[in-house]
Amino acid sequence: MNIKENFVRPDDPVLVKVAEEVPVDQITSAETKETIEKMLRTAYGEQTERDKPLLVGLAAPQIGISKRIILVDVAADGKGQVGNLQIFINPEITQYSDDQSEWYEGCYSTDHVCGIVSRPNKISVRAFNENGKNIEADCVGYTARIVQHEIDHLNGKEFVTHITDDDKLHWVEDDQFPEYRNNQAWRNWPQKCPRDKWEKIKGIQK
Repeated sequence: MNIKENFVRPDDPVLVKVAEEVPVDQITSAETKETIEKMLRTAYGEQTERDKPLLVGLAAPQIGISKRIILVDVAADGKGQVGNLQIFINPEITQYSDDQSEWYEGCYSTDHVCGIVSRPNKISVRAFNENGKNIEADCVGYTARIVQHEIDHLNGKEFVTHITDDDKLHWVEDDQFPEYRNNQAWRNWPQKCPRDKWEKIKGIQK
């Protein structure tokens, strides 16, 4: 299975909609379980063992389901460490730190567009897990960034909306991404993505 095949196109209207909350009495329903399983299959690809996800984050709208469900690998560090994918249903960020930092972000929902985004370094989040239990977590660093990125998707936003400096909006081909990511080439990436090019990808501009 090609992971990209499960994702809606970057110009799909579902990506700019505010996703619907999952009613508390429906969290453990067959429909919700089916949605979660589809998300997990996307995150793990064709792997039989589910210990190293191929994705560190995923929001239900990215695969065409307008529900407030995200997956976050809380073990991810942005340097290759993965292995603890958790489910957050109806997540809500209750606190943001004042201090922020910049790091690159990319997304299957934004085609080849990546960029440098400033986000709070620490957040507190509350949600339900797949069993309908309340959960609360303090997330720092890269994990905090993933949670914010995925909750943006639930609110019909993408990381590009946080970038106001066009020099920080980049175009990265598939075969360039390892260099962009692993060697921190994103800090001085020469290939920019003009704002009008992004608007065409999103279908804002014909």
